[in-house]
Amino acid sequence: MVSAYGFAIWFVDPPTVSRPTEPPSRIKADASVAGQEFYSDMEPEALLVPQSQEERIYTFLVAGEDDGFGGPDVIMVVVFNATEGSLDVLSIPRDTMVNVPWGLRKINSIQHMHRYLPRQYDHYIYALAEHVENIIGFPIDHWVTVDLPGFVTLIDALPGGGVEFNVPQRMLYHDPHQDLMIDLQPGLQHLNGRQAMYLVRFRNYIEGDIRRVQVQHEFLNALSDQVLQARNILMVDDLVRVFRDNVDTSLTVRNLAYLALEFLQVESENIRFHSVDGTVANIFDNINGVSYVSLYVEPWLAMINEYLNPLPWDIRAEDLEILTRDPSTGALFTTNGAPF
Repeated sequence: MVSAYGFAIWFVDPPTVSRPTEPPSRIKADASVAGQEFYSDMEPEALLVPQSQEERIYTFLVAGEDDGFGGPDVIMVVVFNATEGSLDVLSIPRDTMVNVPWGLRKINSIQHMHRYLPRQYDHYIYALAEHVENIIGFPIDHWVTVDLPGFVTLIDALPGGGVEFNVPQRMLYHDPHQDLMIDLQPGLQHLNGRQAMYLVRFRNYIEGDIRRVQVQHEFLNALSDQVLQARNILMVDDLVRVFRDNVDTSLTVRNLAYLALEFLQVESENIRFHSVDGTVANIFDNINGVSYVSLYVEPWLAMINEYLNPLPWDIRAEDLEILTRDPSTGALFTTNGAPF
């Protein structure tokens, strides 16, 4: 059967999802599965079970790649609960401290340094996903990477050819090394793909990267509102095609169509954005003159468990491998005792 609207509307499949049967800290204590330290390492038949169709909770890692001069410019964890009609987005700062075996222990260093990890990966995104899992405590089901040209094309493909957005301040920045010239005036305006790319890349805020993430969230919120206000099922097919052609992802076309149709059922007030700010991390940490974001374990866990955790149990500190500082001594340590 061929749809009058194209292939995506009728041919849809929910993404495949498996969930652990018990917390990893307990799995590690089981001699029968000794040495299985990460969700991505687990034997599916022994430790992971398919998610029931009633649950319909999907987790994604989204990496926005820069133009090749650094690691991912944007790292987000997305949790979509299709049953409850909610979407939670967590932005992880590029400077977040992680337990890696090289000197620059920033999470965005993994893109270019993953070949020095003990395991071999077909794509850096798998190494990044593993280290994100280490600090959030639950599995990443699927991943999406988008580069700058892909982002521009995706925004241009939206109904109206862009997004109505209130630019919060004058944005003027020139970087000849990257052939980058950002020049945006403040105020409500229509941003096409290229202008939207300038907006999300701009970083010269008095408040630093925290404000940059806030503006990115405000833009994504405006984008979501625009799509949800239209709630036009006919646009799904076109958007899925553009998405398929301009991103790299573990999702199939049928998965994308399914998720797009489910997203159209979400109410705007059920979309929540979460930032790593001073309440859950030391955003001004420093090691040998290099700036880092080091997570505060308890506030971080509280946010993860309240808004993002798709598992039927609370995630605990020993379920994570966070490299951070002891609040009483200031010394570095890992929450699960892993060497660093």
